Amino acid sequence: MEPTQKIDKASGYVLHRGNVNGRPYVAIVTLETENRKTGDMAQIWFLLEDIHPVETVSSGIDASTVCAGCPFASGNGCYVNVGQGPAAIWKKFKRGGYPELHYFQYPQAFAGRKVRFGAYGNPTLLPLSKVKAIASLSNGWTGYFHDWKENPLAHGYAAYFMASTETESSLRLASSLGFRTFHVSPEKPADAIECLSDSKGMTCAQCKLCAGLSKQRQPSVWINPHGAKKGRAVAVAMA
Repeated sequence: MEPTQKIDKASGYVLHRGNVNGRPYVAIVTLETENRKTGDMAQIWFLLEDIHPVETVSSGIDASTVCAGCPFASGNGCYVNVGQGPAAIWKKFKRGGYPELHYFQYPQAFAGRKVRFGAYGNPTLLPLSKVKAIASLSNGWTGYFHDWKENPLAHGYAAYFMASTETESSLRLASSLGFRTFHVSPEKPADAIECLSDSKGMTCAQCKLCAGLSKQRQPSVWINPHGAKKGRAVAVAMA
């Protein structure tokens, strides 16, 4: 049977499947959120198919797969509680709760929506062609990627996403490459602005500054470490 243009109403969909460092992963978009910081945005998650997110972090496998390049991975400062959102989404995926979403169905899923690429995991695990398609349909987006040092397509992704930096040296390097940065550190860079969620109480859906070089005339963004593992994040950033 030929696929129709209509999609069944669901809380989320499988966007992509792939392999990272020898392990299968899935990209899932959820269309409903209770995240007060981000506001009403479609959220895209990157999860290993065969390992529970909590085990992925506790074993350190996240650092070489879905969170490659992030010094906060493996419990070293990441603010995401993988036992909550990522775990619930992974369990629903394993139950077959998310139907596949095809290219021709993107307009119905993303047109006019605001999108958060990478609610968990590197959004560079989504092919650049899919990133472009989703961004072009959306009403704005945010995105951050940690593997900008080793990713051969980093400059392409930097058109859409912020280069995540933590240390002074990583900030200098990303800036020298011409990337806009999202810097997580107790020390604010002189040429960056503080995240408007912290300074103005705005949601990400309202702000939308963290959209890479699509906002190249805007300054880079800084935020103080936060979350339950704030202390570890500070130690990493100041190393």
